[in-house]
This record gives sequence, structure tokens and C-alpha cells, in this order.
Amino acid sequence: MKKAMNHRTFALAAAVLALVMVAGACGDDSSTTTQAPATTQAPATTQAPATTQAPATTQAPATTEAEMMGPTELDIAMILLGVQEEPWYATMIDSINRTMTDRPYGLDITLNVIENIAYADGERVIRDLASSGEYEMIIAHSTYSDAIDAVNEDYPDIAFVFSGSGNEAVGGNGFWLDVFIHEPAYLAGIVAGMMTETNQISAVAAFPFPNVNGPLNAWVAGARSVNPDIEASVTYIESWFDPATAKESAAAQIAAGSDMIYAERFGPFEAVQEADGVYAFGHFSDQVAFAPEVALTGPVALWDPAFNTVVDAWWAYASEGTPYNAPMERIIYYMVDGGSDIGTLNDLIPDDVKAAVDDARSKILSGELEVDFNEGPIE
Repeated sequence: MKKAMNHRTFALAAAVLALVMVAGACGDDSSTTTQAPATTQAPATTQAPATTQAPATTQAPATTEAEMMGPTELDIAMILLGVQEEPWYATMIDSINRTMTDRPYGLDITLNVIENIAYADGERVIRDLASSGEYEMIIAHSTYSDAIDAVNEDYPDIAFVFSGSGNEAVGGNGFWLDVFIHEPAYLAGIVAGMMTETNQISAVAAFPFPNVNGPLNAWVAGARSVNPDIEASVTYIESWFDPATAKESAAAQIAAGSDMIYAERFGPFEAVQEADGVYAFGHFSDQVAFAPEVALTGPVALWDPAFNTVVDAWWAYASEGTPYNAPMERIIYYMVDGGSDIGTLNDLIPDDVKAAVDDARSKILSGELEVDFNEGPIE
């Protein structure tokens, strides 16, 4: 029998892991080489004598050198529809924190996160943040394109970011970012298809939205690529955060015969822990450490290249006057771009299954294997 973890213990573990996740240390290389090193300054012996120096009024002020090097700080505000522990938000925060550590252009980056901002309040909150003069970048991490479209032209110096499906392109200083995790979800499906004993697999998800259905369909496709007898089902809980309902939904799926559960939301892990011979898959963040006795693997979102693209655009604008030029379309990062990958492969996974995952992963990265992004219903 598996050892069950009660709800309080699981919630604490989830919160602790979410905090640990922000301590990652990868990202783009720092561009501090753009600063002139001390050795390039002329030595004192080559300076013109005091009588030949330009008068004080023509000397560059003390700030000129700093201005030539560009800004030294980047202050960011980020608004969320939910709470930052949810993987959709936590993975973006992880990426920003990795970039903070990496310090591109020698920047000191700060982040202020504001939770639980309803879409209807988006424009007001974004405008308040922009008018405060405290932030050079504002990230509205969800479907806030209407709010940004109403605000961004009033604050042309600020880089605005929004993300996910359901948005409309803004262009200019409004960047629509996304990372697609359907390819690593396909790899996780290979694990499910090779390890299932019942040939029934299920998912518990929030809403039937494109960014939700894409990974779920890929997970099922991956399972069927190695096991054509797979039968799949999904339960939508109609909430972005309701662990209790998600747990109940997973328990019902297990009772109906599913032994592989894809947890697109928090909650199903607890139901899996209370069953025998059933395993789980995380979504968006690496969740094996949540429940190592049942969590096999899962797709992981990596926002680093997406976020750093906007940092580069802001730096070019702030230091060189290069106009913002966000495209009139969504900027999508795939696995080959570093926007996603398969997470930890639990030691519970047999070696032949890991080998199959590694082989498919190599084929995806080389372009030999293309995984469809299917937004439709799970079949």
C-alpha cells in the first residue's frame, strides 16, 4: 500500500517547492562586456595638462559615463489572475529570478508580484502601476491584452508583456509571449502508454481552453504512439485553483479504471497517493518532488528565453533609443527554442521507458518528430 499524504502536508509541500523553485540558476549570459573595463581608460600620464582641459562648463557631467553604459536597474511589476504558487505563474517567476541571478547587462532586477487581479480590474491596476513611475516593465501574466491595449500607448517608455491564449496582438511596446509544452507532454505520454496496466489514462484539467487542451492531447498522442489500445478521458473542474474538486475528479477516474492521471491542476496527486498501482504526471512545473512515490514526470515550462527577449528589447530602447517593435502576433517558444522540456524522470520509470523518451526527445529537437498542437476536445 502506498503511504497517503494528508491535504495539509501536501499543501505545505507544494508551497515549499514553489519557493524552492525560484532559486534556479540558469538563463542568458550577462552582457557586462558592454561596459568599458577600467584598463581601457587612458593612464594619468597621457592626460592633457590642466591648462589645456576644456572649461568646466563643457566637461561632461558625472552621469555621462553611466548614461553611455545604459541603465543599471530594471524594476518589474507583474499582475496575476491567481496566486503565484500555481505553476503557470510560478514558472514565469522562476525564470525572472534566474535572470535576476544572471544579471544581463549588469542589471539589478527587482520584481513586485500582485496576485488575484480579475480581468475586469486589469486596466485600472496596470494604469496605476504605469503612472506610478516605479516600473520599466509591467507583466500581465494571463489574458490581459485588452487592458494593455488601452494603456500602453500612454506610457511609451514601458515594456508591457501579456501571455497565453485568448489574447490579441498589440505590437509596439506590447509583447505577447507564450511557451508551448505539448512536446514534452507527448514525452510524458510515452511513459503513461508504456507503464499503464489498464490501458485507461485520464486527465484532470481547469477549462477546455487551447493552452489546456494542447498538452492534454499531446499526452494522449504520446501514449498511443507506443500503445494503440489506450483509452483516454478528461474532467474539467471549471476552476483554475480548486484542489479539493480536482482530487475528487481524479478519485472518480481511478475508480473507473484509470491508472495514469495527468494533473493539469493541483489536487489529483492526493487521490493517486491513496490508490494502489496508480501514477501521476505533473504539469507546467517539475512536480516529482511533490510526491516522489507516485509522480513519474511531466512537461516543464521555461519562460527564460521569452522573458529575456523582452529584457533585450527594453535594454535596446533604454540604452540606445531603439524603438520597441513587438510583432503583431504571439511570440511562441517551443522545446527547440528552450521554452519547455520534460521534467525529472522518476527512478520508478523502467530503463527501457526512459530510453524511449530520450529517443523521442532527440527526434523532436532534430525536427524528425513533429508533435501537433491540437486544441480540440480530448478523444
